[in-house]
Amino acid sequence: MTAPVPSVVYVVPDKMGGMMNIVANLLEYRCSDGFSYHAVLTHNHLHTDTRFAGPLRADTQTIVEYTLPVENLYTVIRRVARAIGAGTGVVVAGDLLDLAALSVHDTGRAVVLILHGDHEYYYDLAVKHAAVVHAYVAYSRRMYEQLIERLPNRHDSIFYIPYGVPIPARARRPVAGPLRLIFAGRLEHEQKGVLDLPEIDRALADRGIDASWTIVGAGPDEARLRAAWCRNPQVNWLGQRTNPEVLDLLARHDVFVLPTRHEGFPVALVEAMAAAVVPVVSNIASGVPEIVSDGVTGERLPVGDVRAFAEAIGALDQDRAKLDAMSTAARRTVADRFDIRLRVCDYQALYARWRQLYRPLASGHLQYGSRLDQPWIPNALVRFVRSTMRRRRGHEAIRSEVVHA
Repeated sequence: MTAPVPSVVYVVPDKMGGMMNIVANLLEYRCSDGFSYHAVLTHNHLHTDTRFAGPLRADTQTIVEYTLPVENLYTVIRRVARAIGAGTGVVVAGDLLDLAALSVHDTGRAVVLILHGDHEYYYDLAVKHAAVVHAYVAYSRRMYEQLIERLPNRHDSIFYIPYGVPIPARARRPVAGPLRLIFAGRLEHEQKGVLDLPEIDRALADRGIDASWTIVGAGPDEARLRAAWCRNPQVNWLGQRTNPEVLDLLARHDVFVLPTRHEGFPVALVEAMAAAVVPVVSNIASGVPEIVSDGVTGERLPVGDVRAFAEAIGALDQDRAKLDAMSTAARRTVADRFDIRLRVCDYQALYARWRQLYRPLASGHLQYGSRLDQPWIPNALVRFVRSTMRRRRGHEAIRSEVVHA
């Protein structure tokens, strides 16, 4: 009797962003290794993030639709577990829903948790689910060290595996005229610091620096960002674009401006450098220091220091020879150290150890949700109760606004 083929199952939220780009590239550039590969995309209908619409290079691709917190969490967990299915090999997790499903349902696979941010949310997930996770992957040195500090007894199952990006054929070429600046990413100030961008533009104008701006992406702070930037009607707003479109756009620019507050490993930054675009980026602890060599492949500035960002961009505008040298060095660094064709082998080498890593899930499981989230409560009843409560809160909010108007 033929033994079943072991599989690698990636579970990822169905939305555009760095996490999706990472999984998409790990699938796109995978090598033949005896595994079948599958993608389970989860989509919460109450979230407004831009959905990922493209096919992944997987043997199967499944979407799990749900509505949380309206539904019974345990009903959704069962839905996710069914989509993953039983088998052997590896399931690659990255967020709460997939870890919750794997803490209740043992699929027979080794659970590999990829940490997707230098943020307490992700460290808390890692620690809380230590009994569920067989191996951890940190793709920045900072995240690796933080995991070791929090889980010293798991030292042997925590792996530092830097991520990579495809090296595009098209790269930046020097052109005369205004410096071409670009931001590509989620339009959210709390993480990405996007409201600093119009302030940087204003500081450049005060210095007499002529620059053009391209903004690629969408997010919850887009309206605030546009309002703050109303003084400059020449900003080119392109909205959400596919990853191939972003890579093509990057090559038409000189400087990638990223005033971010926190990251794990900023994928868009590495993609920009691969296209020979020079990064001017916040000097955060995770990812950036191991990607950007200050003054050689880019500029690292204090978080939130608008003046320093403007001065660095202005200096590059005034010294185009330095800009060109940094552009060449940035692309070479990514090609040498962060080419996805090389990096994906390290991930697959870890997956190949699934027999050594796997152990059956211990009896009992973590508790999630509220009193309504119970395996034995019908989902229809939970939906009815919570939908009624949400409508009531909405009516009360409207009445409050009318009273205080």
